[in-house]
Amino acid sequence: MKESKHVQLNVTRWNKWANSYDGKGWRYVYLRKAQSSLISLLNIKENMNFLDIGCGTGWAIGQVAKLVDYKGSFYGVDLSPRMIEKAKENFKVNNNFHFINANSESIPLDDNLFDIIICTNSFHHYLNPNKAMKEIFRLLKPDGKIFILDPTADYWFIKIIDKIIKLIEPGHVKIYSTKEFESLLINAGLKYIGCKKTITREKVHIGEK
Repeated sequence: MKESKHVQLNVTRWNKWANSYDGKGWRYVYLRKAQSSLISLLNIKENMNFLDIGCGTGWAIGQVAKLVDYKGSFYGVDLSPRMIEKAKENFKVNNNFHFINANSESIPLDDNLFDIIICTNSFHHYLNPNKAMKEIFRLLKPDGKIFILDPTADYWFIKIIDKIIKLIEPGHVKIYSTKEFESLLINAGLKYIGCKKTITREKVHIGEK
């Protein structure tokens, strides 16, 4: 698939979801439980620089900021312009929150900027995962960490789900196994620290620069 077509498919999909993304349905409950599990793994401290790639309407960023009394710099990046608009609306009173409409493969921010980067239920949509991972490496400070929460194809039923999603969701690319996540991180120059299961039975893959 051409990159421009893939981008447009995902932009269209997530723009449609933006208005209901902060709702109370099953999707909201599932995503928030997963993100809460990831956040519980973070050693977040005051005055850190924090980035969420595929941030949606910014919920996870807000939760992280609360942990440090909003002391720090908090960034969100999303491919969907409408998601970014909603995030800006949600946090318009927070001058240290910054939301950017950008592709995960090319984020217009400085090198060695972030202490912690997260990516939740987004990575399987990336057409060029190696480019996205190298961008994560570029953005992280030395000793900075990346936490990627995603379905992980370590079991037969996840592999079947992956095939089904490819048929019904044109913007989907691939659900990766733990070994594949490890290889992606290492090939980008990061150390693979390991993975942790979430309460939604996904995995969080952790890398360090």
